[in-house]
Amino acid sequence: MCLSKSVTFNLEHHQDHDRPGLTPHAMQIAQATWLRLIAAELSGVRTTSELIERVEERYSLSHEQATRAVEFWSLDKQL
Repeated sequence: MCLSKSVTFNLEHHQDHDRPGLTPHAMQIAQATWLRLIAAELSGVRTTSELIERVEERYSLSHEQATRAVEFWSLDKQL
């Protein structure tokens, strides 16, 4: 089951006007979850789909698996 339609996580919602993308706090949480992602990769993330792509590439996951991982990760986050 894909959670895409029910997940409200949206990086656009968490953007600083000067620095769009993940907040520093969100980057720390993401790095703690996905140790293979480095700060430079995460700082370039602007959308949820970009985060899914990064997780998919670094962990050699299918798109569906990466989507589930990011959606699950974002469910309880107040970023």
